[in-house]
Amino acid sequence: MSAALQAMRVLTDPAETGAVTLALPQDVQSEAYDYPAAFFARRVHLIERRSPSEAGLARAVERIRGKKRPLIIAGGGVHYSQAVQELIRFAEEFHIPVAETQAGKSALPWNHPLNVGSIGTTGSLAANRLAQEADLIIAVGTRLGDFPTASKSAFGNPGAEILGINVSSLDAQKLNAAALVADVREALMALTRELNGSSYRSRYTSDEIGRLKEEWVREVDRLYAIEREDGLPQTRVLGAINDFLGPGDVIVCASGSLPGDLHRLWRCEEPKTYHLEYGFSCMGYEVTGAFGVKLAEPDREVYSLVGDGSYLMLHSELVTSIQEGVKITILLLDNNGYQCIHNLQREHGGEGFGNEFRYRSAETKRLTGGYMPMDFAMHARSLGAKGYTVTTMEELQEALARAKEETVSTLIHIKVLPGTNTETYESWWRVGVAEVSESPKVQAAYERMKTNIEKARVL
Repeated sequence: MSAALQAMRVLTDPAETGAVTLALPQDVQSEAYDYPAAFFARRVHLIERRSPSEAGLARAVERIRGKKRPLIIAGGGVHYSQAVQELIRFAEEFHIPVAETQAGKSALPWNHPLNVGSIGTTGSLAANRLAQEADLIIAVGTRLGDFPTASKSAFGNPGAEILGINVSSLDAQKLNAAALVADVREALMALTRELNGSSYRSRYTSDEIGRLKEEWVREVDRLYAIEREDGLPQTRVLGAINDFLGPGDVIVCASGSLPGDLHRLWRCEEPKTYHLEYGFSCMGYEVTGAFGVKLAEPDREVYSLVGDGSYLMLHSELVTSIQEGVKITILLLDNNGYQCIHNLQREHGGEGFGNEFRYRSAETKRLTGGYMPMDFAMHARSLGAKGYTVTTMEELQEALARAKEETVSTLIHIKVLPGTNTETYESWWRVGVAEVSESPKVQAAYERMKTNIEKARVL
């Protein structure tokens, strides 16, 4: 009984919240127990907003006032705290550009003048350049993990300081930050009041932010428009899907090369339409997550964007969605294997091995034969879903239109060309490379890693 109450405490605590498991041994599950009636009494669990302390607020205001080129990093806490409007007001009031993490994306509309796009390893050119020059990083509701910080290398100004605004003291103090431990919405409202009294405004010019943003918009337009005679580029497919979906439709993704492309390229118009936290590259989450999002948002169209490798790992909730009459649309981008890991292998000195869906070659005795043809649309139909296969942009447009009209879960199998995902934009991600190797490729990769590590922050 006490464990059940503690479970609810964790589930309703903004800082500690997370998955809770109550484990009951089999013999206990079969026993009868005379519970006291008080255990079943109705309980109301209040989720309280923590206000910033006077000392923490004063320190935060002083730190901001002394800086000319601050950059806001908006994390998932902006959404959890329902602080979207407060963030927009804060950014506009003091003319501070906003970059978004995976969890924070959609906090601002993509075309807002101060939204400079994604940050870090999977970041935009505009955000990463501003991060390199910023003299203050205002981390709003973000854990400042490995990807948003580009393995601690994203902030290149030697004098750059961090202000961490977070309900969790652990996350608020990361990267040696000055911590403002508070609910994000309460903190932003308090900071806005205090800074308004000092007439503070950043030293960015509108033209400066505008030029960076315009340059990035042109780059996204270019990637969305790439054409190839031998097949469909992944970025072109994502552009067509982005154009087709309505502003309130929700996309769900989790792993592979898609999270990087979506973080950089996807254009959100409304909050909570981008469901991708990317905590541990959760392969197989895409279908199950989309089912859960549809349960939470039954009036929205929910689209699962998933690679062929991840789909093969876990797709069983497609059956559950059909059982429950909960329609989701699965957009399966098939690039013949785990191409994201395949790219990482080769980029860090290794040779491609085992990450493409190829037949074993009689000559090499390795998986270097032809690609394995898989009919994912047929698989979906065999489970009771609708299924379409597309190999051209015209077929994709037609399938998207049909899927929207379907009343049962639908899968669109989209063949895309391997290696047509986005690259990094003046950023880096630390992937371990062997220090000792006879391979010149590995040796070169190790030296590149050492050079980047030297540029990264120590704390």
